[in-house]
Amino acid sequence: MKRLTLLFILSLSLSMNFFYAKEITVSVGAGQHWKEKREAQFSVWLEGSDGNFIKTLYVTERASQRNWIMSPKEGRPESLPVWYHASKHESRKTKKRNDKDAQLDAITSATPKGGIIFNTEIEDKEYVIKAEFNTSFDYNDHYTKKNSGVNGQPSVIYSAKIPAGFNKENDEIKLSFEGCGSIDGSDGIVQSDVSKLTTATEIVKLITVKAVK
Repeated sequence: MKRLTLLFILSLSLSMNFFYAKEITVSVGAGQHWKEKREAQFSVWLEGSDGNFIKTLYVTERASQRNWIMSPKEGRPESLPVWYHASKHESRKTKKRNDKDAQLDAITSATPKGGIIFNTEIEDKEYVIKAEFNTSFDYNDHYTKKNSGVNGQPSVIYSAKIPAGFNKENDEIKLSFEGCGSIDGSDGIVQSDVSKLTTATEIVKLITVKAVK
């Protein structure tokens, strides 16, 4: 009897998790300046409505591993500073790994040559989805090699709200441009002053989230 009860509870739990899970498709369309000398490094993640980090949905392998050519020991925190600070990410090359780092094994890939489309499952509740992009060496008159190193212009951040009940086929949300990250990676604050950006705003053409039936 106890075994039947346990099996019933397990079955109910699995069915409830399935019921509250929904599949989404995230599409990242490459813009005119997706690649300067190298393709863009980027990450996509979820936060709660309270602004707390929940989980990473996607991140390029180089950014995840901090596997930068000729970089200092700490890597390049200025590449994706908002994501690094939000996720409290530790390099997989170090001995320090937390639960969030372990998630990255299944969601990293080599840098896409021209955008990417991927599917993932999330719970049926309200989220904020964010995406951060950066290309190295994208200098302009304000962000020069002298004052921005190999980074060039700072990272750019896009975001959108995913409401609870976002599970109807063909429901679609477009992420909006939010601002830029720290030029030196010292913090994870999204800067609203983007007046000095030029080509960085053309790394991506469009980012959408679509519900999958």
